[in-house]
Amino acid sequence: MPGKSLIFLLFLFISVIAAAQKKPLDHSVYDSWQSIGEKIISNDGKWVVYTIEPQEGDNDLIIQSSETNYKKTIARGYKALITEDSRFVIFKIKPFYKETREARIKKKRRDDIPKDSLGIIELGKETVWKTPAIREYKIPKFSSGWLAYNLEKKPESPTRTDRTDTKRLTDSLLNVVDSLQEVIESMAKQMAPRPPKKANQNEGDDYGDDAGLSDADDDDTSTANRIVIADLGLKNLNSGEEKIFPNVSAYYFNEKGTKLLLKQFGSKDSIGKQFVLLYDLNKKITDTLSRGGNSLGNVAISENGSQVAFIADKDSTPRIKGQSRTYKLWYYKEGMDSAVVLAEKNSIGMQLGMTVSEFSTPEFSKSGKRLFFGTAPIQLPEDTTIADIDKARLDIWHYNDDEIQTVQLLNLRSDLQKNYLAVYDFEKSGVKQLGSLDIPVVYKTNEGDGDIFVGVTDVGRRIESQWTGATIKDIYAINVKDGSQKLVKKDLSGVLNSTYLSSTVNTLCGMIIK
Repeated sequence: MPGKSLIFLLFLFISVIAAAQKKPLDHSVYDSWQSIGEKIISNDGKWVVYTIEPQEGDNDLIIQSSETNYKKTIARGYKALITEDSRFVIFKIKPFYKETREARIKKKRRDDIPKDSLGIIELGKETVWKTPAIREYKIPKFSSGWLAYNLEKKPESPTRTDRTDTKRLTDSLLNVVDSLQEVIESMAKQMAPRPPKKANQNEGDDYGDDAGLSDADDDDTSTANRIVIADLGLKNLNSGEEKIFPNVSAYYFNEKGTKLLLKQFGSKDSIGKQFVLLYDLNKKITDTLSRGGNSLGNVAISENGSQVAFIADKDSTPRIKGQSRTYKLWYYKEGMDSAVVLAEKNSIGMQLGMTVSEFSTPEFSKSGKRLFFGTAPIQLPEDTTIADIDKARLDIWHYNDDEIQTVQLLNLRSDLQKNYLAVYDFEKSGVKQLGSLDIPVVYKTNEGDGDIFVGVTDVGRRIESQWTGATIKDIYAINVKDGSQKLVKKDLSGVLNSTYLSSTVNTLCGMIIK
């Protein structure tokens, strides 16, 4: 027994010493822990690309073969894409974490913060092609061989004519609630979701994220109200040939990778002059679809690249203070000399008091036989006879309103940009309104070519979401050909999801046909 007690005490003593020698868990230990971040597999299944992320510090991008011993490590690589033919990996390269951290601590302006680089490597090889200081890159969704990328450039403030009347209206309304403005803006920054990916965005979109960066003197780094103009690089991955387009503000590949659509500004001496260009990647020919005008909005390109649509106000006459803008839907088809107006406030089928919304994004159906866009009420001109200092500032709310006052204030900007789905049918050559104030949400079916769309509304019953977390909804079947609506499900409880919509489309079609 004494011997066993001695052994027990010896083991206890050793354990205490070992415990005393263990490194304490603090942030320096946590920062060294690693995890797998991004991960993608090539279409042929032979390549795996992933990132190793530390809690703090520089990450690694790993390119690895599933069949051989090939393994390539790219320091600080991220946002990688494998081309559709499983031949190339395209990625961004972060600056050193230490450099970026120091720049943020010193509150340097965005232009002085270290920039990302762009890298390309052919799978199975060692050579990495790099170019410095890029914002974002894109590749076609269903094609290989082409890459477009924005070079870094200082954001330019838009000309006075680029400031929309809706924006002026927003500013005016925000002055009405100026006593709550700081609270609203603070809440909006914390709660605003990341914008959803648009239908005409390409692979690699939204890779120029400036989250967390701030300029000195509290300058706003957001480009939401500024036009970012930069040179655009176009690279042929197979031949290595490159072409530069100057002063580009937006660009899109068609899904099959045969055309590149560009929104371009003129030279610095004529910065207000805007162009819509369509570049044929195979023929190396650029067509000018539109030139001039005050404001150029969202654009769309069909899957095969033969059709283009965009929203613009092309009236070049000087604007009178308080005057509202009228936007039009422009359309181009291969073979035309230039784009033509397809829809505007006076078009047949356009509802009275409605016009093409500058905030909507046009979208072609899969077949290209339909073009979708958004409409919104025509904004009344601003009253310029009363000085701003003399304007009454009221904040009125009623208990029967669909949303409580604070939610209304928080959603003020987005509410001013609301628009409702409409369609232009090329076979019938006419506009049909599908969505409305009463049925604001419309889900397209069969990639836009379906006969019946699904309308959803909770208008008049949103207040209850405060205590239920969801709202009661009515479901409508909308006939795309004539715009008629039929109630097919009343008082649907719970959250509507894509599974429910998919399972009910056939039922909706049968009900409306009957």
